[in-house]
Amino acid sequence: MVPIYSPKTESEAAVIASLMQAYDISFFMQGGAFSSMYPGPVANSLNAQTLMVRPEQAELARQLLQSFLVESP
Repeated sequence: MVPIYSPKTESEAAVIASLMQAYDISFFMQGGAFSSMYPGPVANSLNAQTLMVRPEQAELARQLLQSFLVESP
Protein backbone atom coordinates (compact mmCIF):
# COMPACT_ATOMS: atom_id res chain seq x y z
CA MET A 1 0.00 0.00 0.00
CA VAL A 2 1.17 3.51 -0.78
CA PRO A 3 0.20 6.79 0.90
CA ILE A 4 -2.00 9.09 -1.18
CA TYR A 5 -3.49 11.82 1.01
CA SER A 6 -3.99 12.86 4.63
CA PRO A 7 -7.53 14.12 5.28
CA LYS A 8 -7.79 17.23 7.41
CA THR A 9 -11.03 16.28 9.20
CA GLU A 10 -13.01 13.19 10.11
CA SER A 11 -15.80 14.20 7.72
CA GLU A 12 -13.32 14.61 4.86
CA ALA A 13 -11.93 11.15 5.64
CA ALA A 14 -15.44 9.68 5.52
CA VAL A 15 -16.22 11.27 2.15
CA ILE A 16 -12.89 10.11 0.71
CA ALA A 17 -13.49 6.57 1.98
CA SER A 18 -16.91 6.59 0.30
CA LEU A 19 -15.33 7.81 -2.94
CA MET A 20 -12.77 4.99 -2.87
CA GLN A 21 -15.53 2.44 -2.21
CA ALA A 22 -17.65 3.83 -5.07
CA TYR A 23 -14.79 3.23 -7.51
CA ASP A 24 -13.88 -0.17 -6.02
CA ILE A 25 -10.41 0.97 -4.94
CA SER A 26 -8.79 -1.18 -2.27
CA PHE A 27 -7.77 1.13 0.57
CA PHE A 28 -7.45 1.67 4.27
CA MET A 29 -7.06 4.74 6.45
CA GLN A 30 -3.83 4.37 8.37
CA GLY A 31 -4.45 5.73 11.86
CA GLY A 32 -8.20 5.64 11.31
CA ALA A 33 -9.05 3.55 14.36
CA PHE A 34 -6.60 5.40 16.59
CA SER A 35 -7.97 8.79 15.54
CA SER A 36 -11.38 7.82 16.89
CA MET A 37 -9.82 7.55 20.36
CA TYR A 38 -8.71 11.18 20.15
CA PRO A 39 -11.43 12.98 18.18
CA GLY A 40 -11.25 16.61 17.20
CA PRO A 41 -9.14 18.58 14.77
CA VAL A 42 -6.46 16.58 13.01
CA ALA A 43 -3.43 18.47 14.20
CA ASN A 44 -0.59 16.03 14.74
CA SER A 45 0.57 12.48 14.32
CA LEU A 46 -1.51 11.43 17.33
CA ASN A 47 -4.79 11.50 15.43
CA ALA A 48 -3.66 11.97 11.81
CA GLN A 49 -4.98 9.62 9.14
CA THR A 50 -3.45 8.70 5.79
CA LEU A 51 -5.27 7.17 2.84
CA MET A 52 -3.35 4.11 1.67
CA VAL A 53 -4.13 2.34 -1.64
CA ARG A 54 -2.63 -0.45 -3.72
CA PRO A 55 0.19 0.75 -5.98
CA GLU A 56 -1.68 -0.27 -9.14
CA GLN A 57 -4.68 1.85 -8.09
CA ALA A 58 -2.71 4.88 -6.88
CA GLU A 59 -3.04 6.89 -10.09
CA LEU A 60 -6.82 6.47 -10.23
CA ALA A 61 -7.11 7.42 -6.55
CA ARG A 62 -5.02 10.56 -7.12
CA GLN A 63 -7.17 11.54 -10.10
CA LEU A 64 -10.36 11.11 -8.09
CA LEU A 65 -8.99 13.12 -5.18
CA GLN A 66 -7.66 15.86 -7.43
CA SER A 67 -11.12 16.64 -8.75
CA PHE A 68 -12.57 16.31 -5.24
CA LEU A 69 -10.05 18.64 -3.62
CA VAL A 70 -10.06 21.39 -6.25
CA GLU A 71 -11.32 24.59 -4.67
CA SER A 72 -14.28 26.15 -6.37
CA PRO A 73 -13.90 29.80 -7.48
